[in-house]
Amino acid sequence: MRTITIRMGQAASVAAGLALGAATALAAGQGERPALSPADSKVVADFQVRVADYVKLHEKVESSLKPLPKDATPQQVDAAQRQLMAGIVAARAGAKPGDIFTPEAQAYLRKVLTAQFAGKEGAEKRASILDENPIGTPVRINGPYPDAIPLSTMPPTVIQALPKLPEQLEFRFIGDRLILFDHHAHLMVDYVDRALPRG
Repeated sequence: MRTITIRMGQAASVAAGLALGAATALAAGQGERPALSPADSKVVADFQVRVADYVKLHEKVESSLKPLPKDATPQQVDAAQRQLMAGIVAARAGAKPGDIFTPEAQAYLRKVLTAQFAGKEGAEKRASILDENPIGTPVRINGPYPDAIPLSTMPPTVIQALPKLPEQLEFRFIGDRLILFDHHAHLMVDYVDRALPRG
């Protein structure tokens, strides 16, 4: 497992404020994100609420763990990360694909990504994502990000086109799947199949 610095004891939840603020920013086209139709705004707002609910669970588990010392060793950081992962997995033992990426959210994200990977520039972005990240890599909810592959490159234009996430979470690709990745816990939270358009 990779060692990733964990900031234990996060501040209070971003829940409703993040959900509404991010959806409003998206709808207004702020942060270079595209303006949304009313239907898409509703989908993004629902997605943000589901993300905020996950973050509340993450923070609850994180707050129950012993804080890391300021001079924590790599071994201590790794052990804390494993504890956080185990706690989150136990707390969402019944998690399944689609809990956060609902069918409506999946359709929206595929539409956004189809536009992002169109044309010559899109083909170059696709190639950079699939470099050392081949299609066919196994993915499972509540599983760790595979150590056998590096974290995928995420072009800035792709990140800007996708809904805003709280700092605990990132969008990554594993093969042609879009992953919601908890980088504090090194955990795959949910995924979208066939999210990366074919070249």
